[in-house]
This record gives sequence, structure tokens and C-alpha cells, in this order.
Amino acid sequence: MPVFPRGHTLVDLGAYREPADGFHAQVERLREHGAGLGTSAATATDLALFHRQAREAEVRPRLITCSRRLTYPHTHTTSAPGVHGELADACVAALVHWSPAHPYRSSLDGTTCGELAHAYRQATGDGWLQPLGLAHALVETAHHALTVAADPTDRASVAQALAGTTLDTIAGTLDWTRGPTPNIALLPLVGGQWQHGPGGPRLAVVSNTALPDVPLTGELTPVW
Repeated sequence: MPVFPRGHTLVDLGAYREPADGFHAQVERLREHGAGLGTSAATATDLALFHRQAREAEVRPRLITCSRRLTYPHTHTTSAPGVHGELADACVAALVHWSPAHPYRSSLDGTTCGELAHAYRQATGDGWLQPLGLAHALVETAHHALTVAADPTDRASVAQALAGTTLDTIAGTLDWTRGPTPNIALLPLVGGQWQHGPGGPRLAVVSNTALPDVPLTGELTPVW
């Protein structure tokens, strides 16, 4: 089993087919190794099943992360109330690349992150979602590239303009010139956790080490 620089040991709990019939084998392996953190790419339904069976066996990691839960609350992926209850109790942790509290503005009209989130709620009746900021930033990037390209009707010209773009957007500074490979722009990430709120799942920012300008909106809550 690999050991990472910070001393964490990775334990593979075993593969399964979706949708899963059960996670008893994985729960027992969790018990065997005393794993304190769990991470996966499970669907909301499978993650809820794992959480329920681990809870019933009194074998629960102190924290669960899941890549399929990075952007959308579980209420957007399934209508099953049992799933909602389990995942609300699981307090799944996630990486956060955008939130209404991020200190950025649109390069198009100066709209803040908070104003964009509010406008989205007013227009749809739904709460903000992480992809909202990146989708807006991509529109800003496209507008910039078409504006500065020598010939905005020529694909090669637009691609060349994009490759040389560094732009302050509502998602932060997108620098397409630095890499790590050509035509890739990176964003700093903060730590978040899906917590239960009066209006349903709430993605709270619980760690801002990589981006101190983003205010914390909650405290990390262990499952146990």
C-alpha cells in the first residue's frame, strides 16, 4: 500500500459495479485497516448506500470526499429522500474553485461573484453552483480572444490570441500562457464541505490556505 509524504497510507477498498448491490466487503476492509478518510467517484445513490451500511456496521470514516460531488448538491442528482438524508449526514468534503464569496469581478461589466450568484437565483429559483463561475469566465475569455485576434473570423488567429491571453475574470486570473502544458489555465482551490442548511445542501468554504482572500463560510465538520 502506498504511503504519501504527509504520512497517509492509501487503502484500496475494492471495485464494484454501478449501481451497487451493497458495500459490505468495502466496509469490512475499512474496518480491517481502520481507515479514517474515504474518497471515491461514486454516484449519489451508491455513496448513500455505502454511508448507510458503514453507519449500521459502526464503521465510519471521519471524513468522506467524492469527485462526483465537487460541483452539484445531491438534491440535483437524485430525487430519493433516503439518499438526501444519508448524504446530509455524511457531510461530504469537496474542492471549491468558485463561490459567491470569491473576490473577483467580470471583465465584461464588473459583476461580482456574489452578484452573479444572486442573479442566477433570481432567474432560476435555484441556488448557485460552482460551474456558474467557470462558464461565465469562459464567455469572458472567448470575448477577449475574439476582440484581440488579428482576424476573429480565422480559427488559427483566434487560437493564437487565446494562447497569449492572461485575463482577470469572475473566476480569477486565467493565464493561458503558463501551462503546465500549452493552452491550459490553472485556478487555485479552496476546501469545502457540503453541510446541511435550512434551504438544503450548502457548500461551505472550510479551508482557504491556498487563497486567503476567500472568506471561510463554515467549519470542517467530521462525520464522527
